Amino acid sequence: MELRNLRHFSALAETLNYRVAAARLHLTQPALTRSIVALERQLGVQLFDRDKRHVALTAEGAELLERAGEVLVDADRLAAAADAIRARRREEVRVALYGMALAELTHPVIEAFRERYPHVRIQVHEADFHQGLAPLLAGECDVALLSLSVDIPGLTRVPIFTEPVSLALWTGHPLASATAVDMTEVYDLPWVTPHPEDDLWVGGRRGDHDAPTVGSHARSVLDMSWKIAYQHMVGLIPLSGARMFPHPGLQAVAPKEHLDSVAAVAYPSTGHSPAAPAFAEVALRVARRATAVPHAELPR
Repeated sequence: MELRNLRHFSALAETLNYRVAAARLHLTQPALTRSIVALERQLGVQLFDRDKRHVALTAEGAELLERAGEVLVDADRLAAAADAIRARRREEVRVALYGMALAELTHPVIEAFRERYPHVRIQVHEADFHQGLAPLLAGECDVALLSLSVDIPGLTRVPIFTEPVSLALWTGHPLASATAVDMTEVYDLPWVTPHPEDDLWVGGRRGDHDAPTVGSHARSVLDMSWKIAYQHMVGLIPLSGARMFPHPGLQAVAPKEHLDSVAAVAYPSTGHSPAAPAFAEVALRVARRATAVPHAELPR
């Protein structure tokens, strides 16, 4: 049993509305439905009575809800205590790079932190999109550099800069040479997103029932590029992606509907490493000195 399934159960029990609960959890409604069904299968108990119009807790669901809340509180306290212990004992910072990370600022920021805190050892690794932010929330890394445009419960998000988002097509697509493309023109094609819980922003339309169908989820930027180039899928990428990860089979085109991506530093809100807020502070200082990222705007 996974704690995230219990969190999904708790949120749906509180709202009794799949749409509202999914938005609160930053999930799509189908993803939330799958999570609830998986939990019911694991427990061997039906938690909700549901039809197309109404959702209600079953008697068994109501009985288990209070216990589920206790488990979640205990888990959060345990994780926070463990994070605090690790933070006190370490003089290192583990940095996870998601996708484009901070684009051209990634290297200058890491080097600036190294110069400012020479006694702190830095470990850097590429994050697996399929794991989402779970490793960061679980304390497996201290800081994440990533594109994150919304606040996530349990995380401190420090925006570093904002940049436009491009529509990525394979080079042979008839619209690949267009100046700008209406995304609805490619809604009939399968789309690729970074993570199974990132479907909220497919086509730039949160929760829009007319949005395209997700054909695959990529584990990395390279995996995403391959799926676009060789499986003829469509995706959204920050503008820096085309510069930093060029691919001969992929063409970035501006969407007619303006979309922005926020490059940020993120770390757990509680029990975090002392190096985490210091890392975010260094990143902001470097960005303000010289963004070095074309078309980027600093947060106001």
